[in-house]
Amino acid sequence: VLSRLTGRSVAAGRYVIRGEIARGGMGAILRVWDEDLRRQLAMKVILGRDLASTSGVTPPVDTRQLARFLEEAQVTGQLDHPGIVPVHELGLDASGQVYFTMKLVKGQTLKDVFDLVRDQQQGWSRTRALGVLLKICEAMAYAHAKGVIHRDLKPGNVMVGKYGEVYVMDWGLARVLDQGDEKDLRIRPEAPRTTSELLSERAAGRGETPESPLYTMDGDVVGTPAYMSPEQARGARGAVGPPSDVYALGAMLYHLLAG
Repeated sequence: VLSRLTGRSVAAGRYVIRGEIARGGMGAILRVWDEDLRRQLAMKVILGRDLASTSGVTPPVDTRQLARFLEEAQVTGQLDHPGIVPVHELGLDASGQVYFTMKLVKGQTLKDVFDLVRDQQQGWSRTRALGVLLKICEAMAYAHAKGVIHRDLKPGNVMVGKYGEVYVMDWGLARVLDQGDEKDLRIRPEAPRTTSELLSERAAGRGETPESPLYTMDGDVVGTPAYMSPEQARGARGAVGPPSDVYALGAMLYHLLAG
């Protein structure tokens, strides 16, 4: 893939960066302006594992991380469904950094919607939110029929638009079922703690919440504990499949009903 991208001319000046939208374990989402088609897009760029140096130089990206990034772009790009954000282009910028562009989704996360339901604000009711969950189920039924599992479904990875649009986002942990997966899914152990107070202070210091990701032995994100199926939490790689996503959907339904 990289060889093909390198052999093409760089679309210099086509995209104008307008700021950063979000940042995760593997990449950052940028808001960009497409000069050719005169529209705003989202651009995902890959980040190095280490923190950026004070010189501002982008940290190096290892081969496995690059492969995961390219796989995310290809898998998402092949899932052609109204509930899955469309990918437009995969390419290299002038500095050799890999990126892919996709539709810029405007709206709020499903987590925000659940908060509005709980507080009875902006016309959000449980019934209306259930309609959103139904659209998520339809998108995931399509993905499962294509042999793809998401593995990180949670309210923070669903965007709800102003006019009823619902998008399942962030397919960075997605797996194609008929392909091997060498990821070490065992959860990385933490140093032992002696008191619950120490646990809560350390978690608070890192800004951790039930929606904070867990990391594997090899440093990759394994999922989100509050919505993770037991087999995924155990690192039982062979047992993780479509039912694991269904479990996460059930956890999201519980979140809605329990507030």
